[in-house]
Amino acid sequence: MPMNNDMSSYFEDPEFKDILAKYEGMAESHTPTYFDAEELTDIAEYYASHNEEQKAEEAIDFALRLHPNNTDALIFKSRSLYIKGKLSEAYQVMNLIEDHSDREVKFLKADLLIEERRIEEAEAILQELAKSENESFEVLMDIVMNYLDSNQGDYAAKWLETLREKGYNETNSQPFRDVWCDYCMTFGYPEKATEAFQLSLNELPYSLPHWNGIAKCYLAQNKFEETHEAIDFALAIDENNSEALEVKGFCQMQNENYEEAIAIFQRLLPEYSHSSRIYPPLVKCYMDLEKPQEAKDTCLEWLKQCPKLSGFEKSEIYSYIAMCCFNLYQAQEGMKYIDAALDLEPGYRGAILQKAMLHVQLGENKEAHHLFQKVMDISPDDEQSEIIYNVANSYFFLHMYPETIEWCKKIVQSYPDEQIEALHMIACSYYSMFDMESCLKYLALIWEKSNHCFEDEYLNDKRFNHMFANIAHLSRNKRQEE
Repeated sequence: MPMNNDMSSYFEDPEFKDILAKYEGMAESHTPTYFDAEELTDIAEYYASHNEEQKAEEAIDFALRLHPNNTDALIFKSRSLYIKGKLSEAYQVMNLIEDHSDREVKFLKADLLIEERRIEEAEAILQELAKSENESFEVLMDIVMNYLDSNQGDYAAKWLETLREKGYNETNSQPFRDVWCDYCMTFGYPEKATEAFQLSLNELPYSLPHWNGIAKCYLAQNKFEETHEAIDFALAIDENNSEALEVKGFCQMQNENYEEAIAIFQRLLPEYSHSSRIYPPLVKCYMDLEKPQEAKDTCLEWLKQCPKLSGFEKSEIYSYIAMCCFNLYQAQEGMKYIDAALDLEPGYRGAILQKAMLHVQLGENKEAHHLFQKVMDISPDDEQSEIIYNVANSYFFLHMYPETIEWCKKIVQSYPDEQIEALHMIACSYYSMFDMESCLKYLALIWEKSNHCFEDEYLNDKRFNHMFANIAHLSRNKRQEE
């Protein structure tokens, strides 16, 4: 999203806080109270900015009950509908707006066309709008931000170039610099964004949004030390800033400091309990810590707190729960959740693969084989090796070592560039079967092909690591002698 601090600054204004308190008091006491349409639209914007979608929807619906023809309220309602994928309903609400010459209505119309992949028609509307406002800095910036919100990088870049041609750039315009940072971060240029954020911080050393922004840039480049340093500055400005804490949590997670990350995400959860913002990384932390029960409980709470999730979101959560059940050897319960996921998204390949592994766990190998083949048939060629690897890894988890070896050999035979990890799993499987001769053979093969000796992640067995290190040592000595 573009870095626009106008609304966030207004939300800190005592006047708005009084209006919000009055509204929340009305909602709590169920006492009808009159509000202007602008006040209620601002309240909806406030809730939306805090990822409280249900409260935002209630506020804008109340606004439309009091002011059914208000343009701003109808725009907000239409936009929220298309964000939820309800495009036809969004058009119906937009058509209720009386003044279609309003510039915000034109932006809304462009958004809906972009959502329908009718980009050229949207571009024509925005070009006409820019011309009608003499290609002012304000309208050009709004168009760039509109394309950024719609994830249309090529068109955003085109209008950024128009701004450059008019003399605006990241060295002489703070608003341009902020939008340029958003563009770079959205489309994968964190190094360029970092340079621009540094320019901003030279001029605005106490700007919390810019410290958070540069921290995200460093995190995207896996520069964890610089990320921590930037976040420390941000938290020195506001120790309770949610965005800074969230970035710190992700940094800890990428550093595999999962307990620290969990503590941060748990601290943030009350603020975001009714959105899907914090639950996914929290579930991932628990899964990476091999705590499937905690991950499962978190998913169930996620479903409870967010009742208006989309079908795809629910399907993903059901799949996470099924994965937890697999890891907890609760295959029957897991099957209920995976079936619920597939009812919502029948072609969800990850769910089909999980269902196959649950069949394996239940000893239903014929059903599992049928689903494995189905996943392979519907998956693109560049994802086949990953699917095979996931199947092998699941068999290894179930201590089904002959099957693990069988699937790993498919990778070795068909995907030689990706064979080292498969050879490693084969060696671990033979080790677990107490077939040391075969294990040593594959450890030697790994060393021969990679010259790399790594700590084992499957067995966490010092003896296995010692065997591998000895093979590496003997191989080095043999080469020196030659």
